[in-house]
Amino acid sequence: MTLRNIPLKWSKKHRARLEKAAGVAKVDLLCTALTWRLLRTQARSQFSTVAFPGAAKEGTADGEMLRVSLTGPQLAQLTERTLWGTLPMVAATPGERAVYQRAYDAVAAVIDGVDLSITDGAAVPDIVIDARIASE
Repeated sequence: MTLRNIPLKWSKKHRARLEKAAGVAKVDLLCTALTWRLLRTQARSQFSTVAFPGAAKEGTADGEMLRVSLTGPQLAQLTERTLWGTLPMVAATPGERAVYQRAYDAVAAVIDGVDLSITDGAAVPDIVIDARIASE
């Protein structure tokens, strides 16, 4: 199975997300240190020159959450590689695939709000990977 086997409609949407991600100057990702280690490992590619921020301990912690600043190229590669990690042909555990899917969904929710034609709009909001229980 290759990415060419992915339905065309989905593929066009994903390519548009990659373009939007690449156009972002800076965005912060908030997640746990373990989540960042998994995502950083998945995001790195032997075929890319895009480097990612160091080990989780090098980030700035907000309580238990880690804040990692990403540039557009880093965000585009993270988007691509987390989606790739969800595919059944990739060597990953079901738990890792779930983390990659959750990260891709969080990134997509933010990227989908980006308008590349606006130059003086609001900053891109943080990407947060932190599920919560609704309060009563």
